[in-house]
Amino acid sequence: MSRHHRRSSPYRVNHQPRRMPRHRLPEEQDEPIEVPNAVESMPFRVTGYRHMEPTSAIDSIAASNCLMLVQCIEPIEMMTGIETPNRYVVHDMYMRRILYAHEESDYWDRSCDRNRRNFNLHMFDHRRRQVMSSSRFGGGSCNCSADYLETWHRGHSIGVLKRDLCDYRFYLRVAGCPTEFAIVAPTNAQNSPACRSRHTLAFPVFIEGGIRVGEIVRLDPGYLEWVSDADTFMIHFPVDMPVIIKMLLLQATFLIDFTYFEDRGQQGNGGVVYY
Repeated sequence: MSRHHRRSSPYRVNHQPRRMPRHRLPEEQDEPIEVPNAVESMPFRVTGYRHMEPTSAIDSIAASNCLMLVQCIEPIEMMTGIETPNRYVVHDMYMRRILYAHEESDYWDRSCDRNRRNFNLHMFDHRRRQVMSSSRFGGGSCNCSADYLETWHRGHSIGVLKRDLCDYRFYLRVAGCPTEFAIVAPTNAQNSPACRSRHTLAFPVFIEGGIRVGEIVRLDPGYLEWVSDADTFMIHFPVDMPVIIKMLLLQATFLIDFTYFEDRGQQGNGGVVYY
């Protein structure tokens, strides 16, 4: 357990490694993750969404009330400063590795557009079967355009996440579902990049009417922030939330990571953390 978490935060565990360059992922455990500020159940039934084809990973997420997303540390990026494609590992509530994600992007986009770069993100299970994919568009070198992340499952678009210029809210629209979700950036994330470092930051998830149905939490990276921009996120939600919405909140975490935490020493719209 990291000793660098602030005592005021209810989120105690940061599963990033403490020794470099070795990167140890969270280990499977018998007890589920303890979730602060948990939402027990959905306030009403959500309808109209597309059902996902069952897999072992999908079934595990359907039975979970939280997920942990760990970004892999890239030694080449640390040693050279050259931006490399991001890689992630998704863990369920028992810290079992269930999904793997990797970024597909152009070298020049990573070098020039930095955290605003467009990308495709592919997510696979243990058998290397693609479970879903996401595409970011609207970013790039133009800081005046809205940001979009569209998610696909088995060739069908299942949802779009949108953030307008200078807006601190991300709006999630699920295909076929009349209910809109809003993910709100905390004040510390909206302020200067220096205010985002060394903090546990919670992005609450609301439905229409202002009812909270979960959170996306960036855990305090501790002293790891000095050597890497890799982060750990916890996503929690009611266990009875439709699995497709859980998966879309997981995808939303990637855009939050890019928007606020991806780069080092860069300023601008949706800037990043100084490490």
